[in-house]
Amino acid sequence: MNLLKDRIGTLYLKFLLPSLFSALVTTIYSFVDTIAIGQGVGADGAAACAIIYPILGVASLFGFLCGIGGSVRYGKALGEGKPEKANAYYTASLLLVLALTALVWPATALWRTQIFTLFGANDRLMPLVLEYGDWIIWTFPAFILSAYLTCMVRCDGAPNVVMGAVIAGGVFNVFGDWFLVFPMGMGMTGAAIATAGGTVIQLLVLWGFLFTRHSRLRLVKPWELSKAIFKAVTAGFSASVLEFAFIVLTCILNNQIMRYGGEVALSVFGVVLSCSGMFQHIYTGVGQAVQPIAVTNYGAGQLRRIISLRRVSQWTVAAMGILFMLTGVLFPTQIIRFFVDATPEVLEAAPGIMRIYFLSFLFMGVNIWAVFYFQSIMQTTISTVLTVLRGVVISALLLYLLPLWMGINGVWWAMVLTEALVTGITLVCIGYTSRILRQKMAKMPIQ
Repeated sequence: MNLLKDRIGTLYLKFLLPSLFSALVTTIYSFVDTIAIGQGVGADGAAACAIIYPILGVASLFGFLCGIGGSVRYGKALGEGKPEKANAYYTASLLLVLALTALVWPATALWRTQIFTLFGANDRLMPLVLEYGDWIIWTFPAFILSAYLTCMVRCDGAPNVVMGAVIAGGVFNVFGDWFLVFPMGMGMTGAAIATAGGTVIQLLVLWGFLFTRHSRLRLVKPWELSKAIFKAVTAGFSASVLEFAFIVLTCILNNQIMRYGGEVALSVFGVVLSCSGMFQHIYTGVGQAVQPIAVTNYGAGQLRRIISLRRVSQWTVAAMGILFMLTGVLFPTQIIRFFVDATPEVLEAAPGIMRIYFLSFLFMGVNIWAVFYFQSIMQTTISTVLTVLRGVVISALLLYLLPLWMGINGVWWAMVLTEALVTGITLVCIGYTSRILRQKMAKMPIQ
């Protein structure tokens, strides 16, 4: 495929369909994890899952910092017709992710109990959290490097390889969840082995692609290593902030839920978090489908194509938001029964929680998609500011203020208002950057 000449609609579908399929497969095995734990271990297992999720966000943080940063610079250099420069960015970003993995992995292993306590674990849930979390920490490099290579391989024009890697890992994960949790009776340990094993398989498939003739990714000597690393980091900073914000936000949510709602509310939130993870994966899939096309055309000065791509992808996430919101508003009890062997207390609490929280998914898609879009047109400051507002500033402020007079419902409404406010700011930023692109187009010579 030619990212500079093929029709935008055709290119978009070629990247979107594998990205969405990969997101759906990832979601399916996340769902199977939650179902296996919820049905095999119970409501406490679902609550423990809500505490474990942020550690996966830590892995994604470092993987995306280097992977999205490296892929954005790699794609822009390819658009400029400079493959040697592109591979210099790839090499620099790979060295960086390996160095960060070597630093982060021992730290998470050494302070894992303290980390899980920070994420909201209490004495009752900690044994279940450690039973699952230890397996994740032992295989932590696989989670970081898999996130990194997903970005690089997709930007190398191989979205189908990424999809194949996700499918291979997902098949192992789904089968492992069923076999290890139920016939083998291994509970949280079985689910953890399935998740860790699936990620290792995904990494091996992606790594194997690098040694095929189809890959353009080559290790070269960066002309200025520190400069290349700095440019890659700044390009990927907002995506890593997105993951950091997810970690911080989940910690605040878990602790506020335990404070105002207790373990019953946290059990429901464990299911909500699984649904949220699915929707975020899908929204991220749209953003990742846009990024290789947009950044390559930006490097080549093909700005009209970027505007066309922005319109079609923006409508995609808006339509998805309506669909995802309606699922929780219309079918809260069915969703909770699907995931968890629910107690009467959980069934009573679920509809009120889910009908409020699911309203946030109407706006979430635009906010996540915008991070990738603004990165692709080198508006990294806007991307970072929006991420910080959404993930830390507005959300944290509302999470601490609204429950003071609304109780536990204030926690759920805080998330809805955060997403809605950030969407309003995002639309203003889209209008601003679109005017800049049009002004640049007006100055270009007519070809």
